[in-house]
Amino acid sequence: MIEAVIFDVGGVLAYDVWEHLLLNKEEGLVSIYDLDLTRVQKVGRELYDEFAHRKGQGEDGWKELEEEYWNRLTNRLHLSLAPSELIQLTDRFIRPLVGMIELLECLKARAVRLAICSNNTEFWFRRQADKLGLYRFFNAEDIVLSSRIGVSKSSPNFEMFRAVVNRLGIDKRNCVFVDDRIGNIVQSIKFGLAGIIFPSHSEYGAEYLGLLLGQLGIL
Repeated sequence: MIEAVIFDVGGVLAYDVWEHLLLNKEEGLVSIYDLDLTRVQKVGRELYDEFAHRKGQGEDGWKELEEEYWNRLTNRLHLSLAPSELIQLTDRFIRPLVGMIELLECLKARAVRLAICSNNTEFWFRRQADKLGLYRFFNAEDIVLSSRIGVSKSSPNFEMFRAVVNRLGIDKRNCVFVDDRIGNIVQSIKFGLAGIIFPSHSEYGAEYLGLLLGQLGIL
């Protein structure tokens, strides 16, 4: 019997900040500032590697990380922009996928335990959580991020998956994990955690996921 659903964030609950902020054809940095796409992709990957496993010090440490991130990005792309300008630009790209908030409400109403397991920087998650109201659905202790664990979901030792099921206190055989990247689903299955591949950023994703969860007897 499935007792808990574990969610990725970017591409599942919310639009991926990195992909849309940097690469969006109409509103992303590449288009706005006429930047070289290949160069922006390279810098974006470098910065993800540098910040994905870093946790800020203290309650407001994430804000210092965020400012450091944008300073590095503007320096490497030779942009004359203040971090505050890019933070403001980021905000427009933080929005839920169609129907996902309503799906979380349905799961919560049925007393299904909900958790997050996300490769994420501390600052982007803070902004996603605040703007989407994620703490309405997820207990703080049931949120597992790569920035807090120190490794990503691709780790061969399964640290993130182990952490999330331990925090839930539920047998992994009674949990299901939802992610939009097949590599992460493969890892979850190797760990012994059932996985559902989500159609990344799809406007029909919530409907699709709801039907699958219904077949599992959760909805």
